[in-house]
Amino acid sequence: MFLDMLPNLLNFIVTAAFLTYLLYKPVRRILKARADRVEGEMKDAATSKATAEELKTQYEQKVRDIEVERNAILDEARKQAGEKRDQILESAKSEAQDVKDRASRDIATELEQTKGAVHQAIIDISTDMAAKLISATIDKNAHDKLFSEALAELEATHAFSKETAAV
Repeated sequence: MFLDMLPNLLNFIVTAAFLTYLLYKPVRRILKARADRVEGEMKDAATSKATAEELKTQYEQKVRDIEVERNAILDEARKQAGEKRDQILESAKSEAQDVKDRASRDIATELEQTKGAVHQAIIDISTDMAAKLISATIDKNAHDKLFSEALAELEATHAFSKETAAV
């Protein structure tokens, strides 16, 4: 019985050795290459992850820097706008004061012209009244007397206008 099995056993050992030589070593090489490839991909993935983390950190830092710069630019723009507003307000106040001063001068000039016109109207009315009075009484003495009074009144009004002009 053992002898009957011996050829089968020998056939099994030769077949196993042949298959091991023919199949085991190539399959082992394929599995090793696959394991090396997977290990390389794992290393590449770890490297890529580290690079991505570094890029993410740089990106976040740049975003913070941009935010700080944006705030600085906005603050500067607000400051310049405030200064410009103050300049415009100061210019408007100055122009308003100029207009007010000009109006005051114009009013004063008009007042003086009106006073002069009223003064001239009073003189004209007085002259007309005196002329009517004189024409009514042609007496020489009355004429001289009226002329003296009119002259005195004229000098008094002239003195009054000098006093108001001095004020």
